[in-house]
Amino acid sequence: MTEKVILVTVDLEDWFQVENLRGHFPHSCWETCESRVHASTGALLELFDQHDIKCTFFVLGWIAERYPEIVRQIASQGHEIASHGYGHRLCTGLNRDDLRDDLQKSKELLEGITGQTVAGYRAPSFSVTSELIDLLAETGHRYDSSYNSFGMNSRYGKLEGAWSKTSGKLIQSANGIYEIPVSNLEIAGKVFPWGGGGFFRLYPLWLFCRGVQKILKQQQYYLFYCHPWEFDPGQPRAKGLRPDYRFRHYVGIEDNLNKLDSFLSMFADCTFKTCNAFLKLN
Repeated sequence: MTEKVILVTVDLEDWFQVENLRGHFPHSCWETCESRVHASTGALLELFDQHDIKCTFFVLGWIAERYPEIVRQIASQGHEIASHGYGHRLCTGLNRDDLRDDLQKSKELLEGITGQTVAGYRAPSFSVTSELIDLLAETGHRYDSSYNSFGMNSRYGKLEGAWSKTSGKLIQSANGIYEIPVSNLEIAGKVFPWGGGGFFRLYPLWLFCRGVQKILKQQQYYLFYCHPWEFDPGQPRAKGLRPDYRFRHYVGIEDNLNKLDSFLSMFADCTFKTCNAFLKLN
């Protein structure tokens, strides 16, 4: 039987750094916001330890700079530290020099904290661009995990034709950067968002698991993503949000940690790997 692999990934950022809340919490006010990332990350680490799985944490440099102890704790428990950039600014909104600076700053910061090479990167809000892929090679990264094929979110980047070759489960660009895309469900030529995040919180667990089983059957691996704030029902509630932003941010948060616990239990027969370990074996 072919081994089925699940890659659990965490975008490590605080509740006020989410793009849907940007109008209420611009970068200029982040220092004054209540940070809740310690407790929510700790809850995830405890859950992963209970299930004896190793995950990849795409850590925001802004967080790592202020709370290096979180990064050290994650690394000490055997999880992979990868980069989520420094300032959580969309790649599509940065010029080449600013994007390169953001990549370098985050990578050097994380490597300085852990003493380990940072191989991976994920763009904020999956805002991947061809220019980003070029710069990842220039800045010494090995892989990207930013491509999301669901086309109905305008923030997600588009990379059709950017990959020069595929090898088994892997996609690679001309400059050697590997891509580990977010897993989505394809039915009759249509793409349904199935990688985690708000969709994991929204869908009934039985339905979500059925979709994951189908993805695993199709490609033998599945990539899941989440954020620590999605497991923190006590976080401050932003007032005056657009109704769709409010729904997308808060739906399903109350019991989400138990839901993830159940999800991991239901797929206990799969092999859980970090992204870098997955690349090394394929």
